[in-house]
Amino acid sequence: MEPIEIKRIFTENIRKYRMLNSMTQQELAEAADISVSFLCDLESGKKWGTLETMAKISNALRIKPYQLLLPEENKNSDVTLHEDLSELGQFITQTVETKIKVLMKKYSM
Repeated sequence: MEPIEIKRIFTENIRKYRMLNSMTQQELAEAADISVSFLCDLESGKKWGTLETMAKISNALRIKPYQLLLPEENKNSDVTLHEDLSELGQFITQTVETKIKVLMKKYSM
């Protein structure tokens, strides 16, 4: 893998995990103790951080540092997991509501 590809993966993962944590660039920068402009440069690929920066960002995002370097095909998609859990929650809610309606009808409530 070429360095440019690693950098692309790194920048995409910072943005992805920031969005999954519902964080703005300002919030992530503050949590990671880096400047907003530096974070913007990292996310755009204009700059490359040190291992210390990677540790700060991963800690702020509550992930392991190596997750910032994993290509999409080599990791479980957090987005897909979130969507699947949301779908499961909706299914459970609908099932419980349906069962309650049946019971209420049965007992004439």
